[in-house]
Amino acid sequence: MQFDYKGFHIDTSPLDEGGRYYARAKIFRRDPAGGEAIEVKYSGDLGDYPSDADAIEAAQRWAIQWCDHNGA
Repeated sequence: MQFDYKGFHIDTSPLDEGGRYYARAKIFRRDPAGGEAIEVKYSGDLGDYPSDADAIEAAQRWAIQWCDHNGA
């Protein structure tokens, strides 16, 4: 799932491994000069969950918290 939050673009697509879903997030900002998205933070694995919805929710919580603490 992708969404925008406080000037960031966030991708919370989980990794599906053998019936378990690993929460992870990538956070991007737009390059003011070129307008292309530049990755500013990658969460790594945030834990495994029984469903993709649970993994997405965990990754969203992590990403929003990171943006709140590191945003402009």
